[in-house]
Amino acid sequence: MGARIEDLNQLISQSTFWDNSVTYYQTLQEIESLKAKKKQYQRSHFIIEEIKAALELLELSADEELLTEAQTNLTQLQQELEIVGIQQLLSSPCDQKGAFLTITAEVGSVDAEDWSSMLLRLYYR
Repeated sequence: MGARIEDLNQLISQSTFWDNSVTYYQTLQEIESLKAKKKQYQRSHFIIEEIKAALELLELSADEELLTEAQTNLTQLQQELEIVGIQQLLSSPCDQKGAFLTITAEVGSVDAEDWSSMLLRLYYR
């Protein structure tokens, strides 16, 4: 990942790189995406190392505070992994685009109108 970022940074430093707006926009997006993935990986790796250290210390002595810290780190790691899973599901090039959504209700149906207004409020949030 780091090597790819370096390659793209070298590409950016070329004088002809900025001539094509489509190419430089895509390249800059790829760099930002790779940097975000790298930062997320480093954060997850740090949490794992913290958990390992806490578990090693817990083997030596049972400390309630250390156990709480390890549990907190495990919860944080689980949240990070859930985020990665969602990002993996939404990693298609089309997933980066916006979408138009139309919510309609059947004419004369109060329940359908209520449901559609609830959905609309949900999507606005």
